[in-house]
Amino acid sequence: MDPRYQWPQQGYPNGQYIPPQPNGYPANGYPQQYPQQQSVQQTPPGYPQSQPIQSHPRVVIPPRSSQPYPPVHDGAQVQPPRPAQPQVVIPARTPAFMPHMNNPRIRQVQVPVQRPALGSSNGVNQSNSLHSRPPQAQMPQRSQSLQQTTARPQQRTPSLPASSQHRSPMQPQPQPQLTPKQARSQQSSPNQHPSSLPYTVSSQHKSHPKVIINKQTTPQPLHKPSGAHHAPPAKALPTDLAVLLLSTADEYINAARRIGSVAAMGQSQADLAQYYKFMATGLGCMDTVLKKFNQAPRDEAKLRLRYASLLIEETDNNAEIDAVLTKGISLCDRSRLHDLKYSMQHLQARYQFQSNHRAALKSLDKPISDAETFQHIVWVYAFRFLKVSLALQVPARPETASALQQLHVIAAHAERQGDRAISVTCSALEAMIHLRSPSPDHIEHAQRAIAAARSHQLQLSTKQLGQIAALIDAVDIACGLKRGVNDLSKMQALQQKVDNDPGPDDGVFSVLIEKSFGGNSTLSTGGIFRKAEDGRDELTLAWLPKKDLKMLAYYLSGMMSLPHDKGFSYMQEGFKLTQDSLRRYRSYSLSIPASISQKKWLKVLDWQIRFSLGILACYHDDKAASQRQLEALQSQVGSPPFTTDLHGRLASYLSGILEQTKGFLDSALSIYSSEEFTLPSPGPHSHDFSTDLAILAGINRLLIIRNPAHPQHYLAGALFSQLEPLCTNHPNAYIEIAFRIMRALTSSDASINRQKTLVQTALNAAQKSGNNQFIVMCLNHMTARFFTDIVSEQATKAARASRQVARQSKSSLWLAVSHGICINTFQRNGYLDEASASRQAFEEIKDRLSTPLKASLGRGYVPDGDVDMLG
Repeated sequence: MDPRYQWPQQGYPNGQYIPPQPNGYPANGYPQQYPQQQSVQQTPPGYPQSQPIQSHPRVVIPPRSSQPYPPVHDGAQVQPPRPAQPQVVIPARTPAFMPHMNNPRIRQVQVPVQRPALGSSNGVNQSNSLHSRPPQAQMPQRSQSLQQTTARPQQRTPSLPASSQHRSPMQPQPQPQLTPKQARSQQSSPNQHPSSLPYTVSSQHKSHPKVIINKQTTPQPLHKPSGAHHAPPAKALPTDLAVLLLSTADEYINAARRIGSVAAMGQSQADLAQYYKFMATGLGCMDTVLKKFNQAPRDEAKLRLRYASLLIEETDNNAEIDAVLTKGISLCDRSRLHDLKYSMQHLQARYQFQSNHRAALKSLDKPISDAETFQHIVWVYAFRFLKVSLALQVPARPETASALQQLHVIAAHAERQGDRAISVTCSALEAMIHLRSPSPDHIEHAQRAIAAARSHQLQLSTKQLGQIAALIDAVDIACGLKRGVNDLSKMQALQQKVDNDPGPDDGVFSVLIEKSFGGNSTLSTGGIFRKAEDGRDELTLAWLPKKDLKMLAYYLSGMMSLPHDKGFSYMQEGFKLTQDSLRRYRSYSLSIPASISQKKWLKVLDWQIRFSLGILACYHDDKAASQRQLEALQSQVGSPPFTTDLHGRLASYLSGILEQTKGFLDSALSIYSSEEFTLPSPGPHSHDFSTDLAILAGINRLLIIRNPAHPQHYLAGALFSQLEPLCTNHPNAYIEIAFRIMRALTSSDASINRQKTLVQTALNAAQKSGNNQFIVMCLNHMTARFFTDIVSEQATKAARASRQVARQSKSSLWLAVSHGICINTFQRNGYLDEASASRQAFEEIKDRLSTPLKASLGRGYVPDGDVDMLG
């Protein structure tokens, strides 16, 4: 409906005007479509004839000063009708004509008419302002009028003003043609106020009130304030406040991560408060954006994924975490965002594993099935590798069978797809799982998996494998240590990898998925996948940071080189690195939970290095150094992460070794006989670390009580019977060799040939292992048992060989034993000069021996094979 449409005014209730015929006058400025017909007004009988039109005094109401329109004055004289200026003639009403049409519902329409501002102060124009313009410049404009529903006369209550009457719906009428000035004038006047003049009832014809549109005056220029009085412009709000909040959240979270390592190491209340303040502010900004702003589905899902991951890592608000993840997964389902949905399910399984291990593993079955159904192979890899990782983290009883099953399925998918790097990763993880398994043939399975990994490793570059190559070398060295085989070439290969390519600072690396196409299924994954330079997908894994990998390499190298001099040097260097890392904070951004986890790993590695250094100190008769390491280990027992029984057993075993080195055999025997080192009952058993530690304690106990003069000598036979099924065919070659030596030492009741066979077998195994301690024990026992009382060249050769091996071992105890044997043997065979040199060397070494050992010197040879150091 056009509000500028000018409706003709309705007739008065006294019926003194005759309504015009349809199309009898130009409507709204349009020319007549049909010729005007002469209408004859009939006066009803009983009514006087109408009188000539007379002018009556009018009351003119000036417009408001705020209106820019000029007031409209009705002329004192009736203007003659002009054809170019159509007027509205209201016909006289026929009495009682269509009573059902009385008081129709009509609509009021305002016609915008622009009026120039008045110059007079009281707002009333002079009467000659309208007549001072030429007649052709005046265009008649009707005041606000009423539109009939039909062309028939109507009746209206005279007491109501015109503005309060209802109007009927508008009928489409042709619009008049306007000049440009009139068009601008109408467009510039949005509102037209209706006339407030009351209607005057009269029997005479009156001229219809007209609205005259005056010629547009020149608008006066508005006064613009000067620059000094100009108000400062208001700062414009950001185009998107959500972007500003998210940027603020990123800054606060990054600031918190930068001080995370410092706060975790020092545990200062100020640092912790600052960290949590930054993190809470960042999380609050994210929460505000999620609750107050509408975002695109993908943007909202990405924000929910990151917000949930931060809540899981930094807070314990389980209800909010569940709500955020549930809403995020529902949003991804509605919007078909497969990548973000898989990412949230991946995160949800990791979060659920913190409280319910079995339920978390079970929850991964559905996303794995969906990914296989839709052929999203990269997500099949991700979910199944996650299931392997979670299965190995189950405390007490790891799900090794389930983990191996998942790896076999991944390997089958990788073989069909041609993803060689994924196959190598599966083989490396399988070898690590077999290495931790307590099954008797776990070493063979681990070596088979390592061989499968190395067969594909040669076809791939280091960049495609990431840190998997270093993991394969580390697992291979660990397999060698458990088998008692020292391969120095593998140790050198690991050292070269650590020196040349130590890996990323934070330990996060990626494995290339060769046959991936890099589609939308991995567009936004929250760090689960990365994009290679050529657009292919890379599966992200986390192992050890660069510095931690270097420490592990030193520890493995030291364990591999323990029979040699370099082993102690490697251990000392690794110990320096761990101590330095425990005192320093990380150089890269890290959260407090992640920093605490890495600190726990460093403490565990430092514990193992301390334990090894304590054993080596006992071997080199450095009792003070061994005592320091023992005290440091005992002070940490019971505190996280050393809350298990295994750490207490290690500390107890080291204390027993130290007491035995000092010569306090009774104290050492009581430690070895404690419940911590109880041997398992006969039958099927597993070769775990606790069992191996009990076997070593039993062997040392047997060394003490095998002397016929010892009060517990009667227990030697039963103890030997318990050790025999556990040590025979043991996976660790060192334990098997040690038991062979013990068999040779305790078989004094056997024939001489049987004794020689046992000693020769043990000596050959010791020489094959390269362990100097085993070799010097076998040679000294063989010389003392078979060549002490014999005058022959063979006896002197055996004595010299045992002394030479003892010098290589650098053990004060075995040097004293070998020099004592040489003194007796050389004197019997007439080599007095060599006997004197051996006695002088013994006197130099005697001061380094323990007090109980000094007191036992000179007691002579005993029947069980022990020797008197002085002959």
